Amino acid sequence: MKILARYAAVGVALLTIGASTAAEAKLKRLTIGSDRQGSVSFLLASAFAKEFELRLLLRATVRAYTDSTYYLPIVNRGAMTLGLNNSIVSGAAARGAPPFRRRLKNIRAIARVWTIPYGLMVKADSGIGSVADLKGKRVVTQTGSIVSLTNLNIAYLHSGGLSLSDVTAVKSDGILNDIEKVVEGGADACAVTLGMPAVHKANAAVPGGIRILPLGAGGTDSFIGREVPGARGLTENPGKRYPFVTGPTRVAAFDIYLDAGAQVSEEDAYKLVKVLHTQWESMQKSYGPLRPLNKDDIVPPTNSLPYHAGVVKYWKEVGLWTAENEKQQQEALAAAAR
Repeated sequence: MKILARYAAVGVALLTIGASTAAEAKLKRLTIGSDRQGSVSFLLASAFAKEFELRLLLRATVRAYTDSTYYLPIVNRGAMTLGLNNSIVSGAAARGAPPFRRRLKNIRAIARVWTIPYGLMVKADSGIGSVADLKGKRVVTQTGSIVSLTNLNIAYLHSGGLSLSDVTAVKSDGILNDIEKVVEGGADACAVTLGMPAVHKANAAVPGGIRILPLGAGGTDSFIGREVPGARGLTENPGKRYPFVTGPTRVAAFDIYLDAGAQVSEEDAYKLVKVLHTQWESMQKSYGPLRPLNKDDIVPPTNSLPYHAGVVKYWKEVGLWTAENEKQQQEALAAAAR
């Protein structure tokens, strides 16, 4: 019976992938790097590993690290197949900017899989309604040792016409500790990712709730992209998802990409993105972080790293590769070749 069940699963996989492409990848096994166990990154990496095993008939495992800066170099040299990385870190890797000592030239994007809105949190009754109102206030400006988020915090201040000298910097031990500081009165503002359970908990714990400050008037996409390559703006609207967002609020955002190493062939990259695209709506039913992203938007023209040639081939075949994609791809390729 087990043998029959296995053949049945193989048959379903073949039908799903389609007759135009063999279901079995040339790769016989793959590894996916993710953040620590228990993180959303690990959850999604595990989901993709499961899907690739089923659809491509290979063995897939997930390796957890403190953060992506540890495993991106491993992906770059081909010792790990795939990795989940945020677009800011990917941009730094492509440029050889801190925390990387040299440019990582061998990484190619497969697909965007998750978008993270990021904003400055204050108490709703603090009287602080804009970034400009933070002048002279206590603000957590450095998010632990995470260089990419620290840079985004500073860019957030710049969008409202403030510099570090305009606020009282508060030392950070990590984003959870930052939230505690605001809740307990040790700081007036800190940056958070809006979907964090700790943010929702803070909103419930603080009398009157919390507020997310919108980017200042200077926080255009081009401004944010210059200050922190890989970041952008995003407007969040009121809804059940973020009860502390009471009106249209433009915040910063960055994307999480599934990236591939140098050893992934064009044929296998084609099959990987095809699995994601054709199975996206099915995976959305089981994995909440995937739900806000439409399946046709997983290869946007905002990539920090060039897309893998196999991804470009598939996206062109399904008619979703745009002029904006091509322009951004050529810019990313040129940057990688420098």
